[in-house]
Amino acid sequence: MDSQRTGNGYGPNALGFHAIGEWARLRGLVLKQWQLDAILAMDLKRREIMAPKDEEPEPEKPKVSERPLSARLFDALFPSKK
Repeated sequence: MDSQRTGNGYGPNALGFHAIGEWARLRGLVLKQWQLDAILAMDLKRREIMAPKDEEPEPEKPKVSERPLSARLFDALFPSKK
């Protein structure tokens, strides 16, 4: 079922009852309630595990220079065009 799952650009969509029903019909299965509940629970867990995590802090940006930018340093880096 997972290989036929649709996505929305933010990740995979949940398996719907229609997709699960069609999957069972194509295989000649009649799902019991607990089997349907298990499929839905596994689908939810799979999407939770595969979702991107925002908990990681951003890495500290490296300093560009140890020297503070002074007017004299600026003039040396960017001389006037006279």
